[in-house]
Amino acid sequence: MTTPTKPHTGMRVSVAEFLELELPEPDDKLKMELDDGVLYIMPRPRAGHLFVQGELQHHFKLYRDGFAEPPLEAWYDLTISVPSELPRLFVPDLTIILRGGATVDMERMVVEGIPDIVVEVLSSDPNRDLVRKRQVYAEAGIPEYWIFDWRAATALLLELQDGVYVERAMLSVGDTLTTPLLPGLAIPLSSIFRHRHPPAG
Repeated sequence: MTTPTKPHTGMRVSVAEFLELELPEPDDKLKMELDDGVLYIMPRPRAGHLFVQGELQHHFKLYRDGFAEPPLEAWYDLTISVPSELPRLFVPDLTIILRGGATVDMERMVVEGIPDIVVEVLSSDPNRDLVRKRQVYAEAGIPEYWIFDWRAATALLLELQDGVYVERAMLSVGDTLTTPLLPGLAIPLSSIFRHRHPPAG
C-alpha cells in the first residue's frame, strides 16, 4: 500500500487533484495555489494581513448593503481558474464580482469567468504578489488589481490597459480608495491603517 504524499510546494498536480487536496492539521489553514501545474503553498498569514483582509470585506459589505439590488459580491479566498496553456488556480485574498459578471461554482468555490477586482495583501513572499500575480491577473483580463501593504500602510491600485496593468494610484493612510467600477464606494484608508482596535501583532 502506497502512503499518500503530503502536499508540498513544487508538486505537479492536475486541476482535479488540486481541487481534492487537503492539508493535514495544523497546516489545513494554509492557502494553496496551482501555478502552471505546480503546487504553491503559502505561509500562514500574519495578524496584520488578516486584519486588512477582514476590514476590506467589511467595507464592501457596507457598500453592498446600501442597495436594494446588490451591485457586487465580495469573497474571501475564492479560487480563480486563470485561462492559460498550463493549469493555473489562484486564490486572491478578496475577489470582487459585479452583478451580471462571473458566477461562482458554490460546490467547488471556483469562479466561472473573470472577476472584476482582485485584492492581495502582501505576505511573506511579496514578490509573488507584486510580480507574478500582477502578470497572471493581467493575462487573465481582470480589470483591476489592488495590492495592500499592511506594514507600509499603502494600497497600490492597478487597472488593466491594453493587456497590462498600469498604476492608477498609490494610496496611503490619509487617502480614500475609490474605483470607477463601483460608483459611490469610498474606503478611507485611515479606517484600516489607523483603526482604533489594531491587531495585536
